[in-house]
Amino acid sequence: MDQSEEMFKLVREWRKSGVNQSECCKPHDITVAELDYWAGKEKLAARRTVKEAGGFVQISGQLATSSDSYQVVYLTGVKSNYKGMTWQQSTR
Repeated sequence: MDQSEEMFKLVREWRKSGVNQSECCKPHDITVAELDYWAGKEKLAARRTVKEAGGFVQISGQLATSSDSYQVVYLTGVKSNYKGMTWQQSTR
C-alpha cells in the first residue's frame, strides 16, 4: 500500500471514529496539519470518483426494516437520515 492509500485509510477511519483530530494523530505520530492535508486530498479523490461515475455512486446493503436507520452524507455536506421507509434531510 502506498502512502496516499495508507493516509486515505487513516482519514476514513478517523471520520468514522468520532474522535477529534489530535486524538487520532497521536498514535500515528502525525500532526493535525498532516491529517487536514490528507483529508482534503481524500475528499478531492472522492469527488473525482463520483464525477467519473457520472455523478452517481452505487451503494449496497440489506433492505431496511421499519426499525433500521441509516444516513447518507453527500459531498455537499447535506445529510439524509433514513428510518425504515421514511427520511429526513438536514444540512451540516
